[in-house]
Amino acid sequence: MVSRKTLHLTWSVEEATKGGYSHFMLKEIFEQPQSLRYALNLQQFYVNVLAELLDRARTSYLVGSGTSYHSCLAGSYIFSNLAALPTVPCIASEFIQQYGRSINVDSAVLFVTQSGETADVLKCAEYARSRAATVLAITNVLGSTITRVARAYLLQQSGPEIGVAATKTYTAQLIVHLQLALALAKRRGKLSQSEMDNIKDGLKRMPEIIEYVLNKHKSTMEFLAERYMDKKHFFFLGRGINTATAYEGRLKLLEVSYTPATALAAGESKHGPIALIEKGFPVIFIAPRDSTRSLIIGNIMEMKARGAEIITLGEEGDDELRKLSDCFIPMPPMDEIFTPIAYIIPLQLFAYYMAVKKGLDPDKPRNLAKSVTVL
Repeated sequence: MVSRKTLHLTWSVEEATKGGYSHFMLKEIFEQPQSLRYALNLQQFYVNVLAELLDRARTSYLVGSGTSYHSCLAGSYIFSNLAALPTVPCIASEFIQQYGRSINVDSAVLFVTQSGETADVLKCAEYARSRAATVLAITNVLGSTITRVARAYLLQQSGPEIGVAATKTYTAQLIVHLQLALALAKRRGKLSQSEMDNIKDGLKRMPEIIEYVLNKHKSTMEFLAERYMDKKHFFFLGRGINTATAYEGRLKLLEVSYTPATALAAGESKHGPIALIEKGFPVIFIAPRDSTRSLIIGNIMEMKARGAEIITLGEEGDDELRKLSDCFIPMPPMDEIFTPIAYIIPLQLFAYYMAVKKGLDPDKPRNLAKSVTVL
């Protein structure tokens, strides 16, 4: 008879499913290369169905709440730039009041909701149906209410997201917007074949790029969180498509570290908000080498001249930006249409480490729930 010493495991089920990570939020941040691979594996037939229905509409709306709204904001730039399709991004809680009387049989409304159960979104979807609009959806949950309400939908296939703060579901939504816009561009004849091939190649490379950014900047963002954890207020500024990145980076910081922050299209900072700037005020710029770069350089100079501490996410080798910045976070080169996917990653890590350094649980921010089911 063999006698073995009993080993008692003290892990809870929750700890076991974290896969060795301290929190679900960090685990899900690092799952993004894989979740993007899943999101790239959409069934093209359904992508084409949604593209056709959007193309038929006289007016198209992109509707979401919180992080999903920010993906809609980025999506509006993507649809315009790739497919020359104007779309109206709208916060779900304001959609009926702002656009209700404009919705009709010639309208298409694309609802973006991670859970498929967000009360504000479902209320808007029912209203759009009552006005005979075409209801479409992007969601992460098969069988959710939005999949039963929508005429057609796409599953982003991110897998379960336990942390309240959306991370991998946001970047997956952006990947879905890009594939949908590419199908629309082909349908509408707005891109050459070589342009389409380049974008497809760029999409395939995104998981690898995200993996590189995660490994390169994990320790950097932890260091910056330690450095800035006592700051009382942050600005997040971006231009063009990365206005959405500024909003989403700010939301992550607010959600999990309870740090007050303001996000703006950088050009709007001089119309009032710049009055808050004083020596040492931290301003985070999202500044890839894109069509807005020369303009955002001017915004950085304005802030620096007033004593702000400049933290910049910019392309590797951009020496001008590096010299203007107190902290420069180098990012790999890529087409500007992909930058919202990559440039949000360091900001997710920053928010996570800010929460941890403050002794907070980033998985369970106070007063928040994963799916908001009340109006």
